[in-house]
Order: sequence, then structure tokens, then C-alpha cells
Amino acid sequence: MKRSAVVINPVKVRDLRAVKQEISAIFWGYGWAEPLYLETTVAEPGVSQSRRAVDEGVDMVCALGGDGTVRCVATPLLHTGIPLGVLASGTGNLLSRNLGLPRSVPDAVRVALSGQSRQIDAMQIDIDRDGDGLYEEPQFGLVMSGIGLDAEILAATDESLKTKIGWLAYPMASRAYLRRRPVPMTVTHDGTEVSRDPLTAVIVGSCGMLQGGITLMPDAQVDDGLLDAVSLRVDNLRAWVPLIAHTSLRRRGDSRQLSRSRARSIDVRTEDAAMIEIDGDIAGRARAIRATVLPGALVVRVR
Repeated sequence: MKRSAVVINPVKVRDLRAVKQEISAIFWGYGWAEPLYLETTVAEPGVSQSRRAVDEGVDMVCALGGDGTVRCVATPLLHTGIPLGVLASGTGNLLSRNLGLPRSVPDAVRVALSGQSRQIDAMQIDIDRDGDGLYEEPQFGLVMSGIGLDAEILAATDESLKTKIGWLAYPMASRAYLRRRPVPMTVTHDGTEVSRDPLTAVIVGSCGMLQGGITLMPDAQVDDGLLDAVSLRVDNLRAWVPLIAHTSLRRRGDSRQLSRSRARSIDVRTEDAAMIEIDGDIAGRARAIRATVLPGALVVRVR
């Protein structure tokens, strides 16, 4: 009899016992064994739990939580062929949105059990804290990673407010940062320098759609073996208006405030340490990051 692990971020669940009972009933209905339930903690956000599940020989690992939980659970599954079931219950749920998965946890469980497997790209994020060319142990993402203003806003967003009003907490947190001036950044694609300009932020990823129907990277595909990059350049408060209009209307061309590009490996270096985020998780400040695509590294269950 097949068995799955379900790694749960308990912060994202109102009634943990009821959720487990409902999930177990669905697994039984499809002829699977009782799942191995593992809960995340602040200190252990999902990597160790997923690794334990792999060591125990499960046939699938499901992640119940937001994009941060999903990326942590996915990390030990990269290049293994063990499928990931995405049971989105966070604020953004961007991977789930971009894959067209159900927002309901029970429906997402059914897709994991009865859907099909799809190979998608992951990205390896290497962080150089001091700009000396020494990179930390790599981290991995599935949605997008950013350096600059987007990470500053995410870091400033109140977690309790996110619980109450969802993704609307992000624009509320952004108000204090909209007057920030661009900072010098050097961007390199596949080993070739492409720009050396003052930028507000650089965002790299495989998922182009954000909350609220905004498409930041309209050409992004989760399985094309490329990373899409967006460089933002906003030097005054009024410049945000055309930028928001540009992304809301899903325009594909570049503008004065926004330029898009694609590559397999993207390096960003800043003169001063800037905040970094990976799939919405804050990774601290650094002078440089390198994002490298890992084509088809993860198997995900989809409709």
C-alpha cells in the first residue's frame, strides 16, 4: 500500500486535528495508507521533515503551508523523482496559483492523489554576504527571489496582519519604502554583464503571476529551463503609477521603470548590502546573489 508524508506548517492551520482527519479520510478513499504527519517549527521549517520522509521511503510528500513551507519541503525532493503535493494554505500561494492548483486543501489532496506528475524547474540561490566571492551553502526556490525593495517590503510586513487580511498586508507595508532611491547594482546573465545601473530591485524566478492578478513576468514558464528577471528602477514617488499600470495591464514590453530579461544564470551585485528574499522568506542582507536554474529538478502533482 502506498504511503505519503504530509508536512504541515501548524501556524497556517486553524484546527490541526480536524485537518488531519479530513486529509486521512481522502487518502484512505484512494486506497493509500495513513499519511506520515510531520509538523514544521520556526527552527525546522520543513527541510529536515521532508528529508525524514524520504529516508522512510514514502511514495509522495505533501506540503501544507505557504510558499516558504513548500520550498523547504521541496528541497530534499530535488532530483529524486519523488513527487510533491502542494496543499497551499499561506498568504501568497504563488506556486499553487501559477500551477493552477485548487485553493481548497481537500481538493488539492485529491489532485495530488489523482492528478498527473509534471516536472518543473527549481532555482539554486547562492548568497555572497560580503561581496568577497565566497558563497554560503546554497538555498533553493520554486517561485521567485529578489534583492532590494521587494525583500525590504516583505521583511517589514506584519505577520499578524497577513493572517487577518492576507496579501493586502504587503501594499500596506510598502508605504514606508516607496520613496527609497535606487542603488547601484551590476547584473550579469550567463557570465556576461548586461547592466550596471541604479536599480530599486531585481527579481528572478520561474513564476510570473503575483497576487491580485498582477503578472510581473508574462513570459515566465515553470518548465522552460530558463529564469526570468525583472529589473525595477523607480526614482520618485510618481514613477510608481506607470509601473503599477504596466504590470496590471500585463504589458510585455519594457518601460523606463521596468526591464525584463531571461537567462540560465543571473548574478546581481550591489555596492551596499541589500535585503534578499527567496519565495517570500527573508534571507538577510548580502552584497551579491546568484540564481541558477535547475531544469526539471522537481516532480509536482498537478491537475
